Amino acid sequence: MTYGLIGVVAAAASIICLYLSWQKRFPLQRWLMPAGWLVAIVSGLFFIISSGAEFGVAYVFMIVPLMAWFAVLYNLEIKRKHIRSNETVNFVVPATRTILRHIALFFIVAPLAGTASAYVSVALALLLPWSTVNAVVLIVLIAPLIWGLASWWACADPNRYRPALWISAAGLISAAVVYSQ
Repeated sequence: MTYGLIGVVAAAASIICLYLSWQKRFPLQRWLMPAGWLVAIVSGLFFIISSGAEFGVAYVFMIVPLMAWFAVLYNLEIKRKHIRSNETVNFVVPATRTILRHIALFFIVAPLAGTASAYVSVALALLLPWSTVNAVVLIVLIAPLIWGLASWWACADPNRYRPALWISAAGLISAAVVYSQ
């Protein structure tokens, strides 16, 4: 328990050192960044002593970035207060064509790519000579990957029809494979 508390304090000290090194306002700014990373490693050692290797490494990878995000949010709030006093807000409504294009993109990315990825992963698992458990694991692992790749392609391609047609074709062919077995 004590080592865990020392680890949290060391993680906070490392984030403070790194934050001050990025601010470039501190006279010893040159040594703050290496000191901050060294203290982060030391906090990891305290977490490992406190909770064991598995949990200690997990705590380091959770607590140090969480504290870093708190520092970023703190800095963001300070900047927002200065910006709000000088800015005038203009509300811009996007064109109807832009709104319709984004609605179409949503339907390509969410239901179409999601359904197609489910069918493609199931069809692939059915075509492989694996046991049921291995096939289910394959489906669970590759369905989100295929969905993400299809969604990325739909968002990145300037031609909206090409990914929609290919994703639909892959989904229909895979559905035919799934329902034929």
